[in-house]
Amino acid sequence: MTNLVGIPVSQLERLRYIEFCLKFLGAFSRSDLIDKFGIGTAAASRDISLYKEKAPQNFSHSSNSKNFALNDSWESLFEFSSSEVLNLLTGRTVQSNNRSYIPNDILDVIDDPKIDIIAPLSRAIYNKKAIQVDYFSNSSGFSTKLLIPHAYIHNGSRWHVRAYDRTKSRFADFLISRFRKLEIIDEDALDNEYQTNDNQWNRIVDLEIIPHPDYAEPEAVIYEFNMEDGVLRKSIRASSVGYFLQKLKVDCSKTPPEKNFYRLKLKNRLALYGIENMHLVPSFEGFEE
Repeated sequence: MTNLVGIPVSQLERLRYIEFCLKFLGAFSRSDLIDKFGIGTAAASRDISLYKEKAPQNFSHSSNSKNFALNDSWESLFEFSSSEVLNLLTGRTVQSNNRSYIPNDILDVIDDPKIDIIAPLSRAIYNKKAIQVDYFSNSSGFSTKLLIPHAYIHNGSRWHVRAYDRTKSRFADFLISRFRKLEIIDEDALDNEYQTNDNQWNRIVDLEIIPHPDYAEPEAVIYEFNMEDGVLRKSIRASSVGYFLQKLKVDCSKTPPEKNFYRLKLKNRLALYGIENMHLVPSFEGFEE
């Protein structure tokens, strides 16, 4: 590991940001530093020169303002955890070294995708490239897939990537922790593979959730979920509706269950028509054709 002793903490943070951009986005420019930290051009140039001195193999020899990471000779200066990186990439945290002011214990992530999978996967998303990956499925075991990833999805406990699957000619979600041997393919996405053509991703579903009619303490549920006029209203991407209703344990059945184990009930059940991942919700029995 390269010696970084003696470098001021503020400059270390900027060097770490340079590496973050190179490793997970595949590109970096001087203006990235200036915009992120509000420093001047001269200071940004000094930071880039210092990073290049410490890790010259991490830069390409591009003469323009962007410098690309060299995958075949990369040597990290800093360590990143998968949860930190995914939170940063998706805007769930503001900075990498967040200080905790209050004791806490957060258990929302139960998997830990490998950094050497997240890095090329993120670069592929950012640069709209295809990937080839060995993927494990519960139904078919390991298979090689050609995917065009376009977004991350956090379902409350695990990280997925939303991608077009050329193997099956459809958009779908893939659990990142099941990826193996991921490789970026030098192919751009085709017109039908862009995020703009992912109907489930682009469709917004307005859900109306109420206290379950059979629940003995509806007022407690109203206060717990900050319901207005007894209704919790949420606008969710169709591709995430199944995860959301599953996590909240919402009763989506047409007829009341014989034994009620639910505190929440979906009021506007017809809003679920055409949503592809409703198989995730045990109480949903489909629509009559």
